[in-house]
Amino acid sequence: MTNPVCAESQLITHGNLELENHRERLQNTESLTLSLEEELALLQQLNEFDFGRFFLENKGLNGYWTAYMIIHGPKKDLTHPLEKWLLTRAPIIRATQERFKIFQYQLQKYVRSHTTLAAIPCGLMDSLLLLNYDQVENVHLIGIDLDPESIELAKINARQHGKKFTASFQEKDAWDLSIHNEYDLVTSNGLNFYEPDDQKVVALYGEFYKALKPEGILITSFLTPPPPLSAESTWKNFDINDLKKQKAILGDIVQANFQAFRTESQTRQQLEQAGFKILDVIYDTQGMFPTIIAQK
Repeated sequence: MTNPVCAESQLITHGNLELENHRERLQNTESLTLSLEEELALLQQLNEFDFGRFFLENKGLNGYWTAYMIIHGPKKDLTHPLEKWLLTRAPIIRATQERFKIFQYQLQKYVRSHTTLAAIPCGLMDSLLLLNYDQVENVHLIGIDLDPESIELAKINARQHGKKFTASFQEKDAWDLSIHNEYDLVTSNGLNFYEPDDQKVVALYGEFYKALKPEGILITSFLTPPPPLSAESTWKNFDINDLKKQKAILGDIVQANFQAFRTESQTRQQLEQAGFKILDVIYDTQGMFPTIIAQK
């Protein structure tokens, strides 16, 4: 049996080593968004709360921390200044929170009796579980995710939301669904902006297309490029200092792996290449994280 004291000591040692690796990398980086002193201070602060530590260690978020960022974290009485800034001021996180609300409003329009709705990846499946099913019957929810921990948490989440629907879950790769004409709607957020390869994104949309019934609906999103990267950037209504701080944290320090930016025209082309017809594109108020609705 593992000695819990030794196990905790190993975790602390690992965490300190990770922190030191980040420090060394920043010190050897020629061009930083902020001063080295400021970025080292931000690095230290990120290591002082769980959300920040997970970000540092994984360069991205799993289902649990995504739900925390969008739903649960902003409701807390946050005491750490940087965590509070991230969840209330960081432009891309504010856009993500707004995108979730847009998804909820649009998804609700397609909640009808005798339908099957799928979330891929499902994370904790809040996107479907938080919808109103009071006026419908015989609705089945499907959650698909490659992360077994997210699926287990989604199962618990589904049980806590009562019995207004049935729910089932599958641990499966979204690029290899092997599902044909089964779903009335697929909702998907996240996979495309973790994937820089455009043809792989088209292949992902192709899997969604095959999984949907004829005239089925896909509700997804994409991350638009910031102004320095594209003359077509749609980013607006942000504080420039917040944007610089965000770039320092996500780019220089964390080196986040969800930075595959695409314009609306690129996303339209990719979805149409997979066979979809675009019905609507809805932008958040900062123009960063649009929702796109497409039909098979």
